[in-house]
Amino acid sequence: MEQKRAGGKTLAADAYTAIRQTIRSGTFKAGDRLRFADLQALCGMSVTPVREALARLTAEGFTVLDDHRGYSVASLSLEELRDITAARQLCEGEALRLSVTKGDADWEARVVAAHHLMTRIPQAREDIPSVMREDWEARHAAFHAALVSACGSPILLDICERLFSRADRYRRLSVSLSGGARDVEGEHRQIMEHALARDAEGAAALLRAHYGRTAAALEAFFANENGGPA
Repeated sequence: MEQKRAGGKTLAADAYTAIRQTIRSGTFKAGDRLRFADLQALCGMSVTPVREALARLTAEGFTVLDDHRGYSVASLSLEELRDITAARQLCEGEALRLSVTKGDADWEARVVAAHHLMTRIPQAREDIPSVMREDWEARHAAFHAALVSACGSPILLDICERLFSRADRYRRLSVSLSGGARDVEGEHRQIMEHALARDAEGAAALLRAHYGRTAAALEAFFANENGGPA
């Protein structure tokens, strides 16, 4: 049986949130071994919910399990980046195209509201400009979810949500590398404007380009990390 705390939320869900956030923040870095004793101390709970959380994080690509070493933080790679980017361009591009075609006034309102909330706060932290704010990232995720929310396919929406989560660490790394050189706000605005103008193909093309720019910023990083030309 799942261990539950007051309110019905499982302890495993709490452990998942705590460990995932620690990975996202960079406290646990790619390749770091994850020891159960450390994770239990972090989460303040027994080994069972921590183990359940790690199983979920592994399924989502945040951690990996080695039979000999146990769990560790999944490494970032150029190959995975390219795979995730291509999958997002394909799936989210199609989901947006369908949403623009099928979306009603309620969908338009969701997109406009989500975009407005996202633009009300800056992307970067004031104390560390190379790190994105957590509240902005939450609103950013809500905006992208709103864009594709009228596609009409629960399965496609689930795939898009998983891909968005899988791209999380790459997105954060891109922000730290690009700084203020990229007009992310302008890119989002253009995607929204084309979507609301019912330009399905144009909106999808802009979304694919949006993801492509993130990948391009990281291509040079991985080339340098591997000793290749920038």
